[in-house]
Amino acid sequence: QIQIHRRTQSQSTTVASLRIASTPDGNFIIHFSPPMMLSPPCYLLLALLLSLCNDIASAFCPSNDVMSSSRPRFSPLSMAASNDISSKIRFLGSGDEAIIRPGVVLVAPAHEYDHFLMKSAVFVYAIGLDENEDMIIRGVIIDHPTAFTISEMSPNVMGSLSDNLMFRGGRSGADSAMLLHSVGGDDGHVKGTGEMIGSSGIYEGGVVSAMEAADAGLANPDQFKFFFNYMQFRENELDDMFKGVVDDDGKLDEWVSLEVPPEYVLDSDVERGEMWSKLRNTIREIRQG
Repeated sequence: QIQIHRRTQSQSTTVASLRIASTPDGNFIIHFSPPMMLSPPCYLLLALLLSLCNDIASAFCPSNDVMSSSRPRFSPLSMAASNDISSKIRFLGSGDEAIIRPGVVLVAPAHEYDHFLMKSAVFVYAIGLDENEDMIIRGVIIDHPTAFTISEMSPNVMGSLSDNLMFRGGRSGADSAMLLHSVGGDDGHVKGTGEMIGSSGIYEGGVVSAMEAADAGLANPDQFKFFFNYMQFRENELDDMFKGVVDDDGKLDEWVSLEVPPEYVLDSDVERGEMWSKLRNTIREIRQG
């Protein structure tokens, strides 16, 4: 339980309290006493707090590629569609031989214990040089949802997109937000997005045009995904990350680079680490096949 105080020069008065509790399905909820309205910065702080609770909980769960979910299993029809999409995944190497370029997804090994990168899949959206001419790689974690919608964090996003979940992209970025989607380009319904990110079928930006396209029915809200913050790596950091570790079975476990369909990157109906688990299973199938 956490207490919120109003402090003056002479005294400190408790004005509210909140209690974080777990639910039977493994999620966390917040109880306020008394009920209160929060400003966007407070919502952001609570999003980080809830994510930390989930991180702590997952740290004490077995590291297993096949994760349970409270969502219904795929029906035979939707599973067939999912398998068809899975066939479009392309393996781009692992460890020192992995190809890293804009538009790929980097899949963490089971031994990765970084707070943000543990059980993560990272979509690389930019590679370039910083002011010191050092190579910088930026990406967003695609399966780290927060408890809040984009409209709760940014009231300027309205209409059909307002209920889209906000995802935590990483540790860098000073709480900046970004939009990824699959309806940009010359023939797309969202304008002002620039070129496609690699060959991923994904574009960045164009929030106003995105709201207009979604409200007009020209694009589905599921084709848009919002992130706050991102992961940033220097070249030498990636070199260290991609050094493999031999697991208990004597097999080398390394970061892997993949090309995946845009539906995988933009899927908002995922729990923490769920896309990581799905891609790890796909990697295993590719290697066994």
